[in-house]
Amino acid sequence: MILPQPGSGAITFRENSPLVVAGTFQTGNGIGRAARSCYEALRIEGLSPIAVDLSTLFNQADTESVVPLSAMPRSRNGTLILFANAPETERALMALGLRRWHDWRIIGAWAWELPVGPKSWARQARMLSEVWYPSQYVHDALHQKLETSHRIVPHYVPAATDNPRPLLAESNDGVRLRALCIADGRSSLPRKNLLSAIRMFTHAFTGNEKTELVIKCRNLDLFPEYQREVMQAVAQDVRIKLIDRMLPQDEHDSLLARSDVLISPHRAEGFGLNLAEAMARGKAVIATGWSGNLEFMNTQNSILLPYRMIPVADPSGIYKGFDGAQWAEVEIDAGAKALRDLYDSPSTVSNLAEAAHASIRRTLVSDRYTDALFGRNDDPARNREMVRNTL
Repeated sequence: MILPQPGSGAITFRENSPLVVAGTFQTGNGIGRAARSCYEALRIEGLSPIAVDLSTLFNQADTESVVPLSAMPRSRNGTLILFANAPETERALMALGLRRWHDWRIIGAWAWELPVGPKSWARQARMLSEVWYPSQYVHDALHQKLETSHRIVPHYVPAATDNPRPLLAESNDGVRLRALCIADGRSSLPRKNLLSAIRMFTHAFTGNEKTELVIKCRNLDLFPEYQREVMQAVAQDVRIKLIDRMLPQDEHDSLLARSDVLISPHRAEGFGLNLAEAMARGKAVIATGWSGNLEFMNTQNSILLPYRMIPVADPSGIYKGFDGAQWAEVEIDAGAKALRDLYDSPSTVSNLAEAAHASIRRTLVSDRYTDALFGRNDDPARNREMVRNTL
């Protein structure tokens, strides 16, 4: 009864009141990195956001924040961009001290992966002034039964200022092609589909090719059965390395910098922030050609793999209750061929990397957030135009 219910009436941005970005800044998961990207984009656009951390509140503090953190300002009005999904919204608003008698514009930045959303999220949407979705895919999954105002606001992903043109060459340890696959156990390991990445690699390189695949995980131990399958698959090929821990940002960046290609045989993505970040750093990306990553990926800037739709089956329980939904099952042979083609053609790696870097630098830009805050370019056609511009 005491939580905010701002309704759908528009509350304009107030330049003289606090602008708060709240999220899990001390964790490396996708929604935590999205909060950081929003904070950094607002600063680039000349605003003065305040970063308020929710990591400890949600028991997810596992690294140091790379942005300065502050306490929630005690103000009767302001703007809050809350990077927390519906199940966490009430608890977050309580912890932030926002109540019904306050006059805040409360924006919920929501993420979701399946093409069908939870029906129960409609109740928490009433506590928000509006909802921001990172892709048309997430919008279509979540917004059918919501009356709250909404916008599609893709994540800001900073691209490298230069555009290196990588050419495959043997490193000091003799490796010619380095592939990388990234997953978080708390984000559904079956959805990220690590085992298919391993199969693609082993099918592509059956001899003594000078290649390497790094499986970068965290929270793998939360799901012992899946962990056992991954470790058994990794043990079959000495060229496959497993990292199962949270990496500090500099180590994560270094791992990505050493890689030539990122593989994502995902079954569903709401956006695919890891993919966009790899492309922004000039890496070739191979990914399932379905779901939210099509917000910024196309056949000119990446390799999109064919797939078939299958019923959602998630033993981890993260998507419990969505048995009628479907997600993608990628074609292993197509992924293996894509890896082999990159190994055999250094120029293809270079061309993909260049196209990926250029498209992210052009489309996933910082002013998307300020456009949404100030109500600029509310025409949904601009979102469609952004996708067309990547072609």
